[in-house]
Amino acid sequence: MPLSRYLLAWMIPLSLTGGTMLYDFETEAEVSAWTLRMPKQDQLSQDPRYASHGSFSLRFATPAYRKPMEQWPAFQAVPAVQDWRPYDRLVLDITNPHEESYFFELMISDKKVPFRSGLKFRFTLPSRGHKRFVIPLSGFPAKVDRSRISTLHFFTQRPQTAMEIFLDAMVLLKAGESPPPATPGFVHQVAQLVLGNTSDAADALEKARQTLETTDLSVEERQRGRQRLAKLQARLDTIKARMQSTNMTLADLETLKEDLAHFPRRCERLVSRLTFAHASRTQGVNHPHMLVGLASSMRKILPREMPFDVHCNRTATISLARNEEEALQVLVMPRDAALKKVFVEVVGDLHGKDATVFPASQVECCVTGYVQTRKAPPYKVSYVGWWPDPILDFLGPIDIAADDIQSFWIRFRCPRDQRAGQYHGVLRIHAAGMPPAELALEVTVHDFVLPEHTPLPTAITFFERKPQMGGKENWSTMKFVYADFLADYYIDYDSLYRHGPPDFDILEHLHREGKLVAFNLGNVFNGGIPAGHVEQAVAKTVERLRPAYDEAKRRGLLDYAYIYGFDERGKDQFPLLEQCAKALRRAFPEVLLMTTSYDHSFGLKSVVKTVDAWCPLTPRFDKKRAARARKAGKYVWWYICCSPKSPYANWFVESDAIEARLLMGAMTEKYRPDGFLYYSLSIWNKNKPIESGPFTRWNPVSWTTYHGDGSLLCSGPGGKPVPTIRLENYRDGLEDFAYACILEACLKRHGNGPRASDDWQAQAKAALDVPSSLLTDLHTYSRNPADVYRWRERMAALIEASPNHARVNPWGDHFGVRGLRAVP
Repeated sequence: MPLSRYLLAWMIPLSLTGGTMLYDFETEAEVSAWTLRMPKQDQLSQDPRYASHGSFSLRFATPAYRKPMEQWPAFQAVPAVQDWRPYDRLVLDITNPHEESYFFELMISDKKVPFRSGLKFRFTLPSRGHKRFVIPLSGFPAKVDRSRISTLHFFTQRPQTAMEIFLDAMVLLKAGESPPPATPGFVHQVAQLVLGNTSDAADALEKARQTLETTDLSVEERQRGRQRLAKLQARLDTIKARMQSTNMTLADLETLKEDLAHFPRRCERLVSRLTFAHASRTQGVNHPHMLVGLASSMRKILPREMPFDVHCNRTATISLARNEEEALQVLVMPRDAALKKVFVEVVGDLHGKDATVFPASQVECCVTGYVQTRKAPPYKVSYVGWWPDPILDFLGPIDIAADDIQSFWIRFRCPRDQRAGQYHGVLRIHAAGMPPAELALEVTVHDFVLPEHTPLPTAITFFERKPQMGGKENWSTMKFVYADFLADYYIDYDSLYRHGPPDFDILEHLHREGKLVAFNLGNVFNGGIPAGHVEQAVAKTVERLRPAYDEAKRRGLLDYAYIYGFDERGKDQFPLLEQCAKALRRAFPEVLLMTTSYDHSFGLKSVVKTVDAWCPLTPRFDKKRAARARKAGKYVWWYICCSPKSPYANWFVESDAIEARLLMGAMTEKYRPDGFLYYSLSIWNKNKPIESGPFTRWNPVSWTTYHGDGSLLCSGPGGKPVPTIRLENYRDGLEDFAYACILEACLKRHGNGPRASDDWQAQAKAALDVPSSLLTDLHTYSRNPADVYRWRERMAALIEASPNHARVNPWGDHFGVRGLRAVP
């Protein structure tokens, strides 16, 4: 039977019950309405394959890119319906029958606005499959006239292999309308494509089978492994059989596709479990009912579905300086049945030589909590589901389901006056109805002290969510709870966006504690200024900031004060920025003026000369340019927000935990920004305080559809602050940076000493030059915690080997917003 007749036999004509069909490509006229940018190179044709509505689709094909070919293959049309005001969505079916997932984008505009400045939508094309894309029309720029839409422009860029995709059912929808259902014949065709993707699943299953049979396991563990393997095999067989059905809906197929896509990692998780069981028996704690392992605080161990990486040892080790906090994870997994009432404790004080003691009260054994992501965010992630994030220090014994792995966060706080040396103790893991498991504990305390305050100036917004932080009626007390909590994580109680004065009671409190470094007097020009009102607006801004300035001056706090404004503005705002900065300089001569405006010359090549501190996104930070700006008296900070995305370091819920630590530690040491800025700590939306766990109801969606962006802590019982793994790694990174600052100060003192220490000086300089094995540049770095520990311990040993380290204080007695450069 000819292919077209075979396909048509599957087609069942369906009427469109909702929406306005723009194109379903059933006529030659609909196809000829589209024009190719390069008709000699590319192809557009009506095709009977992969028609989700009716009998035909639109096939677009372009060859693999080779110079000097056109690098932007494109096609476009003027839509038959041009008034799009009644509609809120555009829906489009795209099928890609090939392995490669190509770049593909759509731009939509009117006659007057170039299509490059209109609505843009990038398609994440499936590999060997179909996807129905829903394009929100709320994304049109205001300048586009939605009553006169004149251009639909599709394009790709330099496809590495020959590209062929099929488009169909381009529908405009009003609120409440649904797109047409796909024909059963189309669903069957796509199912056959998806079935071609089962090789990865079969390979993963075979790898799990080989691991099971070749790993040295106990008889009971091998039997349990075989049972789990049989379940996986049955699951794969069910997926294949269901995909052969001729009565599937598109929703059924999507569910099966997702199940198939997740199948390899379920097999990999079984491999992780088998490896864990083997290592527990041969290297770690051989408990009959639970597997016990260890992981760095720089790892995120997902509790379900995903593979995991733990190591087994009979001894848990950690090292830290005086006045430092550091953590490790204890991982617990049932060997077979669920575990009940599980908790971890340190058994009494830790003991060192000469009857010295590391108090048990300085070791916290907390339950790691989990938050559930439900949709893929606008950045690439490895998994949608349960992620470790909040650290639930209030939660008592917990149950662990049979197939879950649970993390316990073991945090060590070293007192300032703790004697250096090695201390030994015991960690005990309890579960109801069985004997406990035990790990030996070894803590090394280094002979130097970290500062009370952040070692790097920061400008970080803390939004006061009073209803979620204990209630407005309790705020006079709770604000100090939050201020102390943030200070413990090297964060000042501050806001980039405040329009009233700062809370001087809080600032005085932090100052007395030696923890205050920077605070904002007030935001300037975060919104627009009407034409002809600039002078008046500038005068009102100065008048608004005057009371805060006068009070800071009266209290002797101006060395900690800055003024922030012109948030992420372009060069069209630079004349206004300079005019405002001059007025602020005249009015408040001692105060640092800072902006995130987009001058990537850092004031060297723009009209803006009066701003003191420039703050680019991390990818825009240029060491050489920053050095030139500093010679001109400027400061150059850096910041992150919803950008940059991988491979640059960030701290979304799905980011590797090590990224936050490297950003604030090794990357800060290598690039030496003058400070760090972040726009929010507490975008919590409608979340209620976490009161149970470990699987919480906390919604990780923060800014728009991002997970954790602008939200580094949570709210717990009574509104008290709850830290996250990301926040812990933020502080740990700054502590790593503090090691580097202390070593550098030792080196400066050492350089004035006897020449006999040349070898130490060479080693110190080498350590301060962050090793390439750890960090090459801002997007090329190790994700192995061992590399961080190796660098950190090397610095610690060199500090302790310096005869001057006890007298070193890189931050002086008065460390403020101008940072290390201002310390005598």
